[in-house]
Amino acid sequence: MTRYRERYEEIYGILSRAELQKGSLGLEALEAAPDLFGYDSDRWLGFYTLEGLEVALQRYGFFTDLNRLGFEQFRIEIRMDDPDEHLLRLWSTQPACDEPLIELVVRRNFLRATDELAERLELAFVPVLTVEWLLLQNPMAQFSPHRPPLPGQHHPGLGVGPQVLELLRNVCLRLKLAGITTVPSYFHNAVFYSGEFKHFDPFWQGAFLALCRDLIPRTGGSVCAASWALRWTMVRNELQEPPEPYPWFQELMLAPLSAPLKEYFAARDYQRDVQQSLTRHNFHLYEEALRQNLESKGIIPLAQNKVQQWVGEQP
Repeated sequence: MTRYRERYEEIYGILSRAELQKGSLGLEALEAAPDLFGYDSDRWLGFYTLEGLEVALQRYGFFTDLNRLGFEQFRIEIRMDDPDEHLLRLWSTQPACDEPLIELVVRRNFLRATDELAERLELAFVPVLTVEWLLLQNPMAQFSPHRPPLPGQHHPGLGVGPQVLELLRNVCLRLKLAGITTVPSYFHNAVFYSGEFKHFDPFWQGAFLALCRDLIPRTGGSVCAASWALRWTMVRNELQEPPEPYPWFQELMLAPLSAPLKEYFAARDYQRDVQQSLTRHNFHLYEEALRQNLESKGIIPLAQNKVQQWVGEQP
């Protein structure tokens, strides 16, 4: 649970549907309108209006958090061209930035478990919010020794990840969805998510925990260095025959909100399989090769002139 949970839950209870759908209908018409499966194709995720999103971010104090970083005024952009995937961008207009601070692509989806995992879950289709893409960046900031570039980054992060997770959690509660799913692009993403998320498949959860166990201590506690090691395939599983370079796996993670999903992760079968997977992984890190690569790229120790030569070319 993040340190923002209590405050965000309190504000969630105060925000009304009329506020979140502000500008859509008159208040009386809105209250009288039928809720056709809770979805309106003219609204973001079938529920929120643009004005409603602005109200929500203001009330949650999210804009205030960004004010502390030097951003004073904002513009929200939403796109619903794709009926399945909805996009939200948050721009700074004062000071003006050419790149968004936040870019989020989400969809209302169903978790479709198969085989034994489906039997354990005892539900064929579980309604979830899927985060297809999430970018949090500060285009005004420079990388520093305390915040070196991570794989995939063009700019340092905003430091508002916990607040964004709380906002997404409240979206799920509002839309009566059972959880949040995402597929982390990089190891460091999974580490950030791991406070609330677990890999749905216990095999991959065990592999992830083994990576945390074996890599992070060997990088002096640097998640950044560990993430680059996997990006550059400088890791191998000693228990694999024959041992081969081990890249980061992109597998589904889930933050459970409903009782059945929470029970799935708490079940003895899931925990047993995680432990079995842990015992099947013993990762070796090519430490000297990693050190040389980090230094040559100017990542650790940080060398801004070297970083600027390549950071904008990252996918």
